[in-house]
Amino acid sequence: MRIIFMVFVCIAVLLLASSAHAQMLFNEDFQDGNADGWQSAGKGDIRLTTYADNVSMRLTRSASALIGLRIEGPSQVRISATFAAMNLEKNDFCIAEASADSGTNWTEILRLEDGADDGLTLHKGAAILATKVKGGPPLLIRLRVSGNNKDDTCWADNISIDAIAEPASRAQLSAAFLTGTDDLLLPLPMHVYATPDNAHPPTVKIKGRLSFHVPAKTAQMKVLRDRFGFTDNPVKGLGTPPDFDIGFVQVGERIIPTKRGLIRTDNEAWDIMIEPGRIWREDGDMGFNRAAIPFTLQERNANCTHNGVLSFLVKPDGQTSRAAYQIVSETCIYFQYDMWGTGNITYSPGAIKNADQLSLAFSQEQQNKLPTRPISALATDHPGLDASAFGSPADVSPEAMTTFGVLIDGVHYRGGCETRYGRYPFCENLIIPSYSLAKSIFAGLGMMRLQKLYPEAETALIETYVPECARQGWKNVSFGNALDMTTGRYTSTKSEADENAAVQDGFFIVSTHQKKINRACSLYPQNSKPGTKWVYHTTDHYILGTAMQGFLRQRMGAEADIYRDLLVDPIWKKLNLSPVSYKTRRTRDALNQPYVGWGLSFLPDDLAKITQFIALDHGQINGTDTIDTHALRAALQMDAADPGLFAPGKDFRYNNGFWAWDAGSVLKQNHPVWVAFMSGFGGISVVLLPNNIVYYYVSDNNEYAWAKAVIAANAYRPFPKGPSQ
Repeated sequence: MRIIFMVFVCIAVLLLASSAHAQMLFNEDFQDGNADGWQSAGKGDIRLTTYADNVSMRLTRSASALIGLRIEGPSQVRISATFAAMNLEKNDFCIAEASADSGTNWTEILRLEDGADDGLTLHKGAAILATKVKGGPPLLIRLRVSGNNKDDTCWADNISIDAIAEPASRAQLSAAFLTGTDDLLLPLPMHVYATPDNAHPPTVKIKGRLSFHVPAKTAQMKVLRDRFGFTDNPVKGLGTPPDFDIGFVQVGERIIPTKRGLIRTDNEAWDIMIEPGRIWREDGDMGFNRAAIPFTLQERNANCTHNGVLSFLVKPDGQTSRAAYQIVSETCIYFQYDMWGTGNITYSPGAIKNADQLSLAFSQEQQNKLPTRPISALATDHPGLDASAFGSPADVSPEAMTTFGVLIDGVHYRGGCETRYGRYPFCENLIIPSYSLAKSIFAGLGMMRLQKLYPEAETALIETYVPECARQGWKNVSFGNALDMTTGRYTSTKSEADENAAVQDGFFIVSTHQKKINRACSLYPQNSKPGTKWVYHTTDHYILGTAMQGFLRQRMGAEADIYRDLLVDPIWKKLNLSPVSYKTRRTRDALNQPYVGWGLSFLPDDLAKITQFIALDHGQINGTDTIDTHALRAALQMDAADPGLFAPGKDFRYNNGFWAWDAGSVLKQNHPVWVAFMSGFGGISVVLLPNNIVYYYVSDNNEYAWAKAVIAANAYRPFPKGPSQ
């Protein structure tokens, strides 16, 4: 056997921007009679052989040959190779493959198997591989036989690497456009705002303030749905993003805003949330670095959420181009639009308070995310689970789906993130609204935390802590009754009739606490004894939140806050949720009263962690109860003595802020099978399956359908028999 020593061949390449042709970087045809640089391994023989004046490398049995090539210059290369073979049997192969990450992952160039082994014909294969522009590991090429007999033979030849030339500059959002004055006529494919595969590391280290403003003349808006007639008499700012002026710091290639979560603005239509973006360099950007930042507009005083992204150029000295932006997706059933245009953006380098702490907190946030896999991996990782049942287009219209996911065995499988112009480039930073998920997450878990601290809270009376309700004759309505929506005060038991009356009354529109609480306490008359009749009311949870605030302040002081002190500090932060989850919608006045029944925002990882805390960890953190776990068990239909009232028919129950559905009929059982879930306005469902699988989706076409997921989950991992069955 010929001994072949491995060396790294250095290839420095200068690609001319004007060249449209690939340039050859490496070619090995063995015609010189040597195989310098190739290293042998495995069982079998490796040698150069000649047939009809052609020299090739012969490999037998399970031998392999490897070469490492140091390539600097191109961001993509095309690798090709040829093989002839003889005596291959079933499960025998000739394989040529390449790796750009020191052998962690291999890309197959060519595979030859039984049936293509006449010993004469050369078969050709090729693959395109992304490579580090500078400073990365060597490119590895490996030729190998996967056989078990000494006559299993492969002949390798004509191994070549060609650089794929890059264009001088991008075609869309080019440096010429961003530094020019042309209008952005239409929204662009979302990938234009993403970091390309051939990006270079940034030369700018962002630390300072970014200010953004969109002049009305450069803003464009196309309304796709307007059920409430917002555009009939538009408020100021409806067609433009709000201005912002926020500090940023940089961690690697990520640029981090100093303020995350809901930011109130002076815009009469929209508040804003800004998430971590990215910065990089591209060829053809005239010495600038390029940045992209995801942002979200949320309807003022409401929860409708519209996700966007902006991009601009910046130099180390602070010089910037203008910014391009677009918003082409949302979670909002009644107002949908595309918004796009250009705006003025300035960067002012300077000191940022607590910059090191902000950078460290972001790094820890990234490290503490749940393991995440694409939804396409669900079937591979869990054979036997019908993955098509989750996010099924038969259940939820694809154009209405914001995102969806499955949490199983500690892994978060994610799907969705599509917009009307392609996949959202910051899927991990896609902000999703809670709507009425807050009735479970804020009102439900908040009360459970309050009961853990003060067991008397469940039976405390609303009239003791809410004088506006006392004046309206509320008597003997407990905190628990308000959480269960069994106050005894209602006008109609018809589904959604009272809730629609609250919309017509203006409860959701008024922005101060006094106006909201006056409406909430006076809207419905008493018609039954508290605790005996369920009627859906968001107002009940606003009243409950007001009472909880008064109760907590009597015990913890005048500055106590039910969201911060019951959920954010003791639970959210210990679960390593993102700063997006730390804020909630509040009244616009000095009282700053949380909405409680709606108005939260999350990243997908936040929602997955909260469901894990509820359904899998049963309210414990590091083995310690953080909430009243008896109340949680009842909410999840795990306490036969406290299942809650039917709501509104025999197939649904409501208890401690959580819904439950009897899936017995769809599972063809002769007994109830209660599945707890959370539900949000417009088409949001979080299903807490009894077999420790969680399925959620966020959509906006009023579609609430997940029976297929229940059937699939039960078929894969049968539900245990519940206590109420």
